[in-house]
Amino acid sequence: MASRRWARITDSVADILRRGAWYPILEETADGHVVVDVRSHGRVRLSRSDVTIRQQPPDQWSVVTRTGVLRPTLGGQQGNDVVTTYGVCPHCLERQEFSGKPARLKCSRCGQESAVEWSETC
Repeated sequence: MASRRWARITDSVADILRRGAWYPILEETADGHVVVDVRSHGRVRLSRSDVTIRQQPPDQWSVVTRTGVLRPTLGGQQGNDVVTTYGVCPHCLERQEFSGKPARLKCSRCGQESAVEWSETC
């Protein structure tokens, strides 16, 4: 039996899937698509060209840089900086803001601590 592979959307695609999050691949189709398991939406079919695929499950935080128009909910009230970078937990996919360039982060949702993947940002 083949081992499960994992997919993460590329920067050009952001809809149902969370940027920076890795999703288990359920199926790869002959017509160039993958079907991933998204906890809140079930099975989602994506073009193979819109995802990055890896062999092993994620074990490090993904670092995501926000792009486009920033919403008021992202910070920036008078006297505060607008937060443009956040991490995605490899265990529960929670988004979490951080400051500086930490080597490790502990998830405020699931409590697991993991290294931060700084070699590639989303």
